[in-house]
Amino acid sequence: MQRILITGSNRGIGLELTRRYLERGEQVFATCRQPQAAADLNQLAAQYPDRLSILALEVTDEAAIAECVRQVSAQTDALDMLINNAGILPGGVAAREANIGTFGQLEAAAMLHVFEVNSVAPVMVAQAFAGLLRQGQQPRLINVSSDAGSITMRNKGCDYSYPASKAALNMLTRCLSGDLRGDDVSVVSMHPGFIKTDMGGPNARLTLDEAIPEMMRVMDGLTLEDTGQFFNWDGKSVPW
Repeated sequence: MQRILITGSNRGIGLELTRRYLERGEQVFATCRQPQAAADLNQLAAQYPDRLSILALEVTDEAAIAECVRQVSAQTDALDMLINNAGILPGGVAAREANIGTFGQLEAAAMLHVFEVNSVAPVMVAQAFAGLLRQGQQPRLINVSSDAGSITMRNKGCDYSYPASKAALNMLTRCLSGDLRGDDVSVVSMHPGFIKTDMGGPNARLTLDEAIPEMMRVMDGLTLEDTGQFFNWDGKSVPW
């Protein structure tokens, strides 16, 4: 039985990963900002009371991260996989009103918030949980990124904040992979695909049923030979 922590688990990709790992028999620590409002997660907790722990975590709050580590450590002495899934897509389906995507309307504070959530927070979460990961079996750290952060693939104008924050996350994945290689922790970035979720919207190309099983297959098979790489949801390499 794997011990897996997933951030941003109350909806979309995080919720579906939680559901499928529980169905498979794994132990899951599912985090989100407001557990009491996470109806779908709480239904899963009623279904799997012995293997699902729902924990409050605001990923940009270092005190909250430390408290989450304390709570997880009270239940397990190791993590086999940490999936940094929490993120925001300003200007997307959930935030069309934000003036941070268009040149001429960019706001520094709004842009910095995107970097705080999408780039800095995953590193802070990884740093805090590194001790538990080091004790895991075939330990893996997955940063859910996006091919929008691929500099190679970007050949035209774009929304500024989200792609840049994911490009930064990819560099931080490489940094983490170097620091954790000696502890046998494999660290990768993964593009989950353009999926029909609240964030991806109804016009996305993939369904959760198409993408999530493939993501799980790739994540399950990661070894130290894969560390520092950027993978697509189906296991293909994504150019930096």
